[in-house]
Amino acid sequence: MAYIKPEQARSPREHWTLIQVLVDQGESSEKEGRWSLAVGEWDGERRLAVRWNGTKDRPAGNPQSRGMPTWFVLPPEFEEPLMSIVPPGKIALAEALLEVSS
Repeated sequence: MAYIKPEQARSPREHWTLIQVLVDQGESSEKEGRWSLAVGEWDGERRLAVRWNGTKDRPAGNPQSRGMPTWFVLPPEFEEPLMSIVPPGKIALAEALLEVSS
């Protein structure tokens, strides 16, 4: 099975709605874990979320539930500090979606 891109991680659908992937480091390797950062809505509240990207052998990455790729939703206190790792072309979008000021 092929690596599942972060845009395809949309579970759990009852709680999470993906809005925008902000950082995607691509497929992980055996030696190097790569991760993604996104903005989404968790039970109607805009939040940042992260996940470890998968590999060809473990396509769902981490976290996952019942083989479905999921996101780890971060506490709101992480939003402002994490803006420093968002690519310059996506900072304004991320800040607007999260209502964070730099």
